[in-house]
Amino acid sequence: MKPIYFPFTYVSDPVAEVLSACFGQFVIYRPMGESLSDRMQSLLNRGVMDVRVPVTENENELKAALKNYRAWADLHRDGAREKITALKAQMESMPFFSEFSSSKIAGDIKEKSHGHPNNRIPDPVLAARIFLYFAQEFDRQNHELALDLQRCGEQEADLIRQLKMEDDPVAGEFHIAPLQSSGPFADYMISDRLEAWTRIFCRDPEAPGLFVTHSSAILEHLLERASTAARVMHFDSIPLGQENSDAREPWQQKMALNLVRLAEGKPDEFSGESIEHLDWPPAHNSVSLSVYRVPHQTPCEFFTQCAGIIRTADNSVSSGNKVKNTLIALVQDPLQY
Repeated sequence: MKPIYFPFTYVSDPVAEVLSACFGQFVIYRPMGESLSDRMQSLLNRGVMDVRVPVTENENELKAALKNYRAWADLHRDGAREKITALKAQMESMPFFSEFSSSKIAGDIKEKSHGHPNNRIPDPVLAARIFLYFAQEFDRQNHELALDLQRCGEQEADLIRQLKMEDDPVAGEFHIAPLQSSGPFADYMISDRLEAWTRIFCRDPEAPGLFVTHSSAILEHLLERASTAARVMHFDSIPLGQENSDAREPWQQKMALNLVRLAEGKPDEFSGESIEHLDWPPAHNSVSLSVYRVPHQTPCEFFTQCAGIIRTADNSVSSGNKVKNTLIALVQDPLQY
């Protein structure tokens, strides 16, 4: 069972390494079928990650909206006040630009001819895709900034070693603590991320019952809205990298079978103690994994309820799989992402 990484549509290298160590391969959604970054393309080529685009219609409309948003951002980035002042002066000099603009005249004509106002109902799925696109750009740029800061810190440390300033007691004043960054701001706009992600997730008919995140804030947000959720699996130490690589694949296969049982089986058929015991010996570079089960709720039912979305035939796709329960996994690395 391949888990879906949520509610993000961009994944950093450290997070991808953690997910691969636990599950072998994971799935990530994308709001549109644009080309991947070099890092994510490398993960795809290695077979670590699988990419899905649940919603593919209205691509031209989506691209046009993204272009307009970028133009708006550019207008407000540098010298915004001067740009707006000049634009306003130009607008006032044009006839029919105010309440008698051509767009308003056209709207009035359509309203009179059709007998109802020309008000388009906003498409919530399209809005969600726009939000997710800019959220993934935010995550990508933040991760790249973290890498740049890390490289600067390493260069600074190397320069100090070359100058042998560490042997000078006075030089201790000039040592700067390395900056820490969590990569994607996992705690930023949690409810908005979940709602937008849920709108495209429910359009995937092949969605499994397992979802994984590296954000404890996301998990807490969901558990607060799921009174019946309970932890059914926990591993303190799953080794990263090539450590114990021979035993990793058999372990992942056994865990996948147990996860399928948890997602498809009835909640009363077995308890957490009856699941086949799987664990790793303590490792120096490791990650912990916890799995929570929400019984009697399919994933689409669970996430739409948590996001406050009213389910209709337009915003969900009926899934033919056997998933009866929702599994939420949390991976936690002692190092900062």
